[in-house]
Amino acid sequence: MIDLSFIPLWPRSARLIHRSRAAKSQRGVIVFIALIALLVLSLAAAALLRSTDTAGVISGNVAFKNATTAAADTGAERAFNALPALATADANVSGQYFRLKQPVDTNGVPSTINWSSVSCYDNIGGATTISCSDESTYRVQYVIDRLCDTAPAATDPLTLLTTKCVAGQPFSSGGSAGDDLNSHAQTTNVFGSLTPPPPTRPTIHYRVTVRVLGPRKTVSIVQTTIELPFG
Repeated sequence: MIDLSFIPLWPRSARLIHRSRAAKSQRGVIVFIALIALLVLSLAAAALLRSTDTAGVISGNVAFKNATTAAADTGAERAFNALPALATADANVSGQYFRLKQPVDTNGVPSTINWSSVSCYDNIGGATTISCSDESTYRVQYVIDRLCDTAPAATDPLTLLTTKCVAGQPFSSGGSAGDDLNSHAQTTNVFGSLTPPPPTRPTIHYRVTVRVLGPRKTVSIVQTTIELPFG
């Protein structure tokens, strides 16, 4: 039988000190874990704010892009109205008209256009030019080039004209001011004539390149083709 009378026991004060140290150690670990959790939550909140801000910027940019593209219609309309006089004069007009087809870049935009010399207009159809450097507004520019490799002559028959230009068949004699039966007659009437041209009159194609500048340095380029009687 073992005699336990000589085994010393921990004094009460020693046991309390041991427990106090263990509790302090545990509290230190909990604080460390809490700090890590707080850091993780802070990073998550920062990422969420950044994501929300980025989404807002992207949405704004898309809206500006759509607005600049829509404004290109006014540039095409300006070109449509200016083209008859330009085509009749048959001469290059700096910053507005090329009588021959221009080389294009990989995006199909004429590479010879010096946009800094092209006039800017507003996007609501105003008649006067505006400043091209005002980035708070939408600025519309247009340039026309005739799709001809060689200058045509008014006396060229269609067979010869098609070797020089992107040319169409003669306008149909159908259609009238009140009953446009085809696109040729409609185009003729829009240009101010109520009587369609003779059936033997061929057409020439003109390329209109419209550039719209908007806020946040937004840029949209839109092209359209206009078919006009020639000769």
